[in-house]
Amino acid sequence: MTGWCGWYAELRKAVLSPVVLLTVAGALAAAAAMALYGYRNAYRHFEDGAPATYLDEPAGAMWAAAQHSGTFLGLVVAAALASALYAVECESGMWPSLLASRPGRARLIVLKAVVALLLTSAFTVVLAAVLFAAGRTAAGVTGFATGDGPGWGAAAQAVARSLVVQALFVAVAFAAAALTRKVVGTMAGALGPVVVLAPVVGIDGITPLHPQTWVAAWLRLPEEAQYALYLWTREPSPGTGALGVEALLALAAVHVGVLALAARGDRLFRPAD
Repeated sequence: MTGWCGWYAELRKAVLSPVVLLTVAGALAAAAAMALYGYRNAYRHFEDGAPATYLDEPAGAMWAAAQHSGTFLGLVVAAALASALYAVECESGMWPSLLASRPGRARLIVLKAVVALLLTSAFTVVLAAVLFAAGRTAAGVTGFATGDGPGWGAAAQAVARSLVVQALFVAVAFAAAALTRKVVGTMAGALGPVVVLAPVVGIDGITPLHPQTWVAAWLRLPEEAQYALYLWTREPSPGTGALGVEALLALAAVHVGVLALAARGDRLFRPAD
């Protein structure tokens, strides 16, 4: 099964996966709730320039969606996609059969990873529509006058920066899937380090070397939008002394290497067979 049939099979598998559907629905709901909470606080404190008020414009909603896709919610979606496209097949025992019918282990994994990256990008677009609807609803109910938000140029730049982080998230998630071969293990392996390392991000001497700081610096996350338009733990000024996109790409390369080494242990049949 090659060509368009292979693409269609992987896309269909991901889109129809209960793990992916429930995860995406939860991520959309969480993002909308955070946005409405941020808008309410801006309205109560008359902060017409708060980032949460940008959502009543399409460009502002797209900018905010990029912030989410490049932080924790984007990682959650990437982990769900790796679970549906790779870990489920390993856990169910279908992976050897796929390798037998579609030779080329590396090519098949790359196909799955590219599909996952495409769908994380599609998640950004869907999330932008949800956030725009939430922002317009909040603006209509409150009648709150907002300041000028980011234009389409800033939104496009945010999306491009977010895409780099999404590629890192996909590499992390697929490496976790290759190592654990289970859905729960994939989710835990992808999300666990972020949760565990979050409390130490503010320790002096560690902050510039912390991967979450690299992400925050690359995305140029606004401090006032933390826990409102994105969910990520970082220092208030991540750009100071933080490594750049090179560090993120190097980290992604490390996880790709881990994925390649873990996948080399795959066999069409076990010796007992």
